[in-house]
Amino acid sequence: TSFGKRVLVEDTLGNNYSCAIRQHLGKLVAGDKVVWQTDLEANMGVVVRVEPRTHELSRPGFRGQTRMIAANIDFIGIVMPVVPGIHPDMIDRYLVAAKQLDIPVVIIINKVDLLETDEDWEAIAALLEPYDALGIELIPASTVSNEGLQTLQEFMAEKNSVFVGPSGAGKSSLINALIPDLDIRVGQLSEATGLGKHTTTNSILYHLTRRIEGSDEMLATGNLIDSPGVRQFSPSPCELSELESYYPDFAPFLGHCKYKNCTHSIEPNCAILEAVENEEIAVSRYQSFQRLLTEFKNAAEESKP
Repeated sequence: TSFGKRVLVEDTLGNNYSCAIRQHLGKLVAGDKVVWQTDLEANMGVVVRVEPRTHELSRPGFRGQTRMIAANIDFIGIVMPVVPGIHPDMIDRYLVAAKQLDIPVVIIINKVDLLETDEDWEAIAALLEPYDALGIELIPASTVSNEGLQTLQEFMAEKNSVFVGPSGAGKSSLINALIPDLDIRVGQLSEATGLGKHTTTNSILYHLTRRIEGSDEMLATGNLIDSPGVRQFSPSPCELSELESYYPDFAPFLGHCKYKNCTHSIEPNCAILEAVENEEIAVSRYQSFQRLLTEFKNAAEESKP
């Protein structure tokens, strides 16, 4: 994890060191692999190099700057809570980001213990039907009933995973359930960084472990990055043709519009609009596509000299 102008680095033996960062290296983030020098007596060090990243997940930050969330990730878990509510628009934004990075994704429907009636379940199922139709794995989860936790462990085995989602989604509670000794680790983290009790304001990488049967030894099974909750998330801006490709449910209709450069908004004889009217594309998916398209156009205009 990073804190202020320093980072907490773990060596190959599992020891943590507070390290400064060489100025030319820029921002480091959970999941980065680094080369560093250490002063063992002072239990401190300095990062001198960052290894090339395979994947990096970021979001727009303050004043148009990009804020990194995690690096070198293999798997994204989109955490959506049934309370206060599931937002398809945010799901679509994370799905586009996952497509841009070519990273597998699951949608974790959290706090399902709060669904009390069949009608509650049916309402959630209707909201998520477009993603089920796309073949995206939907995992109901609860830290109260432990539903879905074993399935998540299996999905995350041998991977660097990151949980993303809105504030209040219950990501930290899920991570607490998946990592039973998390309180001990958070205490060690607080002691190492001097930040006191931890709250997720920066991404932090934790190790997933499981007990070896018939033994007290723990076996490492992967890594999990906890990311800060956000009210809004935007993937990297891209051109219309690229954004279209990130919506696989649009694919059967692309190329059938009257106009080659159709934006699927006001043009006549638009195959996408006709598919929406015929309920072959979900209205929520179409609306999220248009919102992203508008955002990307505005960002392009603002970046012009």
